[in-house]
Amino acid sequence: MKDPFLHFVTFELRIIALVLFGLLYALKIYPLLKLPWPKEVAPRRGREKLGVAYAFAWLFSPWSMSSSTQHWGRWLEFAVYHLGAGAAILATLTIPFAPAIMTRPVDVTLAILVAGAVGTGVIKLWRRIASRNLRAISTPDDYFSLAAAEVFFLLATMALLTRARGWMIAFFLVTAIFEIYAPFSKISHYPYWFFARVFFGLRYGRRGVIASKGL
Repeated sequence: MKDPFLHFVTFELRIIALVLFGLLYALKIYPLLKLPWPKEVAPRRGREKLGVAYAFAWLFSPWSMSSSTQHWGRWLEFAVYHLGAGAAILATLTIPFAPAIMTRPVDVTLAILVAGAVGTGVIKLWRRIASRNLRAISTPDDYFSLAAAEVFFLLATMALLTRARGWMIAFFLVTAIFEIYAPFSKISHYPYWFFARVFFGLRYGRRGVIASKGL
């Protein structure tokens, strides 16, 4: 890469931000790992591993959740938003560390997925502003996190579509800032989701509440 500053923000700065990101999350997750696991006194009637597998697969089977069957639009919005978020995060890794796989079709495919997150993000932000109930329980961090994510997704879309120097620099600068900010914000909730799924699966899998035919 001939542009020194572009190389710095897409490679060296990426490494620095990832190291800080990993350290900050290690400090958040380590205390959780030190906590004692809840004791289960009920007799074993099922398999814990099956329960954990089902707990994670549940996300991809909305027909098994009443909240999704009653609100398919919300589940679809959730799916589009998180697929786009995943595509944007993937781009922050593949562009600097695996550039050979980032062909034009891959760029466009990822950009389309991220653009979906931009659209659903606007809906989420507008709903939080327009709904009296949501406004009552919202904090400044809720609005800032949603708005910051929108900026990140928009920059990712433009960087993937154009590969222009300005968009690339803006995208990776915001990515670095985001990775340092995220562990201190509401965005940091996602590691707890994995713990919750494991606890749920172990308990209900052991009790036999989750049947094998559920997978």
